[in-house]
Amino acid sequence: MKSLNAQLRAFKTSVLDRADEETARALVQAEAEYRADAASAHPLAVGDRAPGFALTDAVGAKHRLAEHLMRGPVLLLFFRGGWCPYCTLTLRAYEDIATDIREAGGDILALSPQKASRAAVVQESNCVSFPILVDCGNRVATDYGVLGQARPMTRQVFGKLGCNIPEENNAEDWMLPRASEFLIDRDGVIRMAHVSPVSYERTEPREALAALRGLTKAMVSA
Repeated sequence: MKSLNAQLRAFKTSVLDRADEETARALVQAEAEYRADAASAHPLAVGDRAPGFALTDAVGAKHRLAEHLMRGPVLLLFFRGGWCPYCTLTLRAYEDIATDIREAGGDILALSPQKASRAAVVQESNCVSFPILVDCGNRVATDYGVLGQARPMTRQVFGKLGCNIPEENNAEDWMLPRASEFLIDRDGVIRMAHVSPVSYERTEPREALAALRGLTKAMVSA
């Protein structure tokens, strides 16, 4: 079975192969701009304290980070939305290890700025068992330092695909979270952090699982 990142790279290649010359050029240039933007960003890192939050999931149930941490470590996944194929590939890959995560004493929480009705579709269509939380206005993404803005060239491509980000997010802007994963221990300290400028570079699920197992093992032996 292909790794998650191999799947993401393969999909990216297929998109560029199918795109017309103008669109392909725009996507390549946009990637360079996103990488430049990310180089000056200051996301939270290992050793930082994770900001708390209380968000509702796709069916309206409230989730507080503090309450999840009382049960064990939490793996946070930030993603752009169900309209993003890289994001849905990521959600499915993490769903494949969701049972292992829970057996290791952890939880997975996925956060997206999409409105609840869209989040519910993403949850059902991708058969995701862990909560997909609605980060309205990207407030939590801002607290974690992972927020970015869709570049004009990217907006043009989204427009060609019929994707209206402000409408998807019930917002007036084009702000989106960067592809990010944070593993937070029971004390609220970040023990693993990965923030990518593009949505086709993620922490491999098995690597995240190994980090969680290492963390829980250290907790038991402490």
